[in-house]
Amino acid sequence: MVETGTSLILQLTKWLNFMVKTNERVELNPEEKILDAAKEEFMKFGLYGARMQAIADAAGINKALLHYYFRNKENLFDKVFGNALEKYFAQMEVLDDLTMPFKKRIFQYIDNLIDFLTEYPHISIFIIKEISVSPEIFKEKMNSIRKNRGRRLYHLIESEMESGNIRKTDIQMFIMNLQSLCYYPFIASPVYKRIFAMNTKEWKEVSTVKLKKSVKEFVERTLEI
Repeated sequence: MVETGTSLILQLTKWLNFMVKTNERVELNPEEKILDAAKEEFMKFGLYGARMQAIADAAGINKALLHYYFRNKENLFDKVFGNALEKYFAQMEVLDDLTMPFKKRIFQYIDNLIDFLTEYPHISIFIIKEISVSPEIFKEKMNSIRKNRGRRLYHLIESEMESGNIRKTDIQMFIMNLQSLCYYPFIASPVYKRIFAMNTKEWKEVSTVKLKKSVKEFVERTLEI
C-alpha cells in the first residue's frame, strides 16, 4: 500500500511538473501580448480611433514598454494590419493546389476564410473605416502585401468554366455573393445574437459549422458541382 501510494504521488508530481512547463511554454511574451491587444483595438476603432493606453492596459503592460517595442501607434498598426493581410492572402493559397480537385479546393477556401473571419470578426468594418478615412494609404498598404494574389479565385473559376467543368455564371456576382455569405454574419453578429437569443457558444457553432455548410451548399447549387 505504501509503495502504491508513493507511486501515485510520484506520478502526480510528474504530471504537475509537466503542466507547469506546458503553461510556461504557451505564456505569451510582451510583444505577442501587445499584438493580441492591438489587434482587438485597431479592428474595433481603426488607426485614428485606437488608443495606445487602451492597448497597454489590455496587454497588461505599461505604456513605456509598449513604446519600447513599437515606438509609435503607426508602427504598431502596420504590424497588426500586415499580419492580418498576410493571413488573409495565405488562406487563399489552397486555390493554387493542383493536387486537389476544384470542389475540394474551393470548399477548403471557404473553411479557411471563415476561420480567418472567426479570428478577425471586425475586419470588414475595419477596412471600410480605413478606406473612408485614408484611401490612398490603405491602397498602398494593401498593394504592398497583396501583389498578384487577390485574383486567384476569379482565375480558378474562369478556368473551370472554360474547361466545361462547372456551370457558367457571372464570376463577379458569384464571388460577391460567396464572400457576402461569409462576411456578413460576422458584421451583423450582434444583431443575430439578439434576434435568435444565442449565447457565445451557440453563436460560435452557427458562425463556423453551420455557416461553412450553408456556403458550400450555395456553391454546389450555383456551379452545379
